[in-house]
Amino acid sequence: MNVTIEISGTSIEGLSGGISQNAARSYQYLLIRLLLGTVKVSRGGTRSKQIMDYSSLPATVQTMKPADAVRDFLMSYSIGGSVNRLIKVTRVDNREFYKEILSEFLNFQIQTARGSNTGAFVFLYRILERISYSVPLLYASTQSDFRDTFKDLRSILNADIKGELGMFKKFLDKGRFIESIKLCVAQNISFANLGGHDADYYKLTCDRFKRFVSKDPNAHELEIKFLDIPDFLITIRNRFFHSLTGDEKNNITTIEMPDSDEYFGRINPVISSFLAIVALQSIASKYRT
Repeated sequence: MNVTIEISGTSIEGLSGGISQNAARSYQYLLIRLLLGTVKVSRGGTRSKQIMDYSSLPATVQTMKPADAVRDFLMSYSIGGSVNRLIKVTRVDNREFYKEILSEFLNFQIQTARGSNTGAFVFLYRILERISYSVPLLYASTQSDFRDTFKDLRSILNADIKGELGMFKKFLDKGRFIESIKLCVAQNISFANLGGHDADYYKLTCDRFKRFVSKDPNAHELEIKFLDIPDFLITIRNRFFHSLTGDEKNNITTIEMPDSDEYFGRINPVISSFLAIVALQSIASKYRT
């Protein structure tokens, strides 16, 4: 028997009836299931199967059965224990925070399923805003080495932090929360085969953001380091959603981006991959056995 749970108007379907009845109270568990690509979501007339396994880098299509996928996640993220143990220890912790993050990811999934990639991008930015200050504090509260943790936090708070999300970027730079080697993994963005707009999208992206690992103007492809994805998200958001004439900020016009859903459909996958890894890592950091 499958179980359906509703969160903020969106139904999560395909949850096994064999799990603990407290599963509905663990937003961390529900978030894990969503980000592992093991559930279906629906709202109104929109129904979508989330098939991407965001626990890997880069994200891949989920091929395992749900129970196997969750067990693999527990092992690969060094959480250990059973699924019921995970549900038990998470169901009363940080409920409002993880409920909000889950709701935002659900909205991203629904908008993507509708082909509204511009709307989906908005929810990705909202996720980044929510995790930017909360995740460093959640991580710090889990550490047993308070001396080094204090040093890290002090260096972050004393730094010349610029921008609304500067603290989060500085936190990632430390390489403790997410391994430095993973932060340097290159993610691919391709604007190929977009009905004649390939060169336009490639050019507008290169004109607004400079820190790409590689550029291929012939294939209209770019590579970006995992660590630089938040800055990329912020840059594109600021340049597209701010369009005040005369502010000399090199804002993106609809002449350059004739179909925003087409454009965001190509950049959303790397952004959602980054945010999902951060969300999953925030859970793993606390509940490791």
